[in-house]
Amino acid sequence: MIMISFSQLKHHYDRRFLSAGDHGIVINMDDLPTDQATQAARALAHAISKVIAQDNIQGIEDMIPGLTNLLVQYNPLVTSAAILIEKITPLLATLTYDEGAGRLIHIPCCYGGEFGPDLPEVATTLNMSTDEVIKRHQSNILDVAIMGFLPGLAYMKGVDQALYLPRRKTPRAHVPALSLGIAMDQTVVYPLPSPGGWNLIGRVPIALFDAQKSDPILLRSGDRVRFYRIDINEYNKISSDYKSGQFSVEISA
Repeated sequence: MIMISFSQLKHHYDRRFLSAGDHGIVINMDDLPTDQATQAARALAHAISKVIAQDNIQGIEDMIPGLTNLLVQYNPLVTSAAILIEKITPLLATLTYDEGAGRLIHIPCCYGGEFGPDLPEVATTLNMSTDEVIKRHQSNILDVAIMGFLPGLAYMKGVDQALYLPRRKTPRAHVPALSLGIAMDQTVVYPLPSPGGWNLIGRVPIALFDAQKSDPILLRSGDRVRFYRIDINEYNKISSDYKSGQFSVEISA
């Protein structure tokens, strides 16, 4: 468990608060390195939530952490940007982030074959065997930095540096749901069918977005994720068991 202090955020920064229409403000953290800014945005969202729970801030409807900022959406009939800025500013002076605070979620993945059509090309480009690519992809616990453009799509950072690749030059018009892709230092799993340009190396058998559930999105910003390898028979069984409610995703603190 590592505590990081963001005390430097208390200093004046003329781009700290930006307007986001008539019911939102963006709190900028881009005077920090990106990884620290991402953590600071999460920490601020957590700090604001605690103040909301104490009934000291009213009117906030949603908070969305980004890589270098936090979007706060509010009801303009209840509060205003000026009031929120006044309430939020003192929180910046004592902001801390606990790196071990997120949930650890274990997600099975079937690599290669029809599920990972780019795996051979990735291995060739990186001068590795396909097994080495898979081993390296499983080796790190990934950090859910932000949520993306589809419901349940998480941008997971921390992929082994040896797997660093750009996105594909020509995106696909159709990527099957639950496909796992890598690019740069990140991994994504497409929760729904979508166009996409990531390098596809596998597929997971569990839904990251299920509209029928009361809590429809599996991952959230701040979670940690470890992928583990399964074969096609295990994939089919887990997929079937998950749909029938007989498979539970392993989640630990």
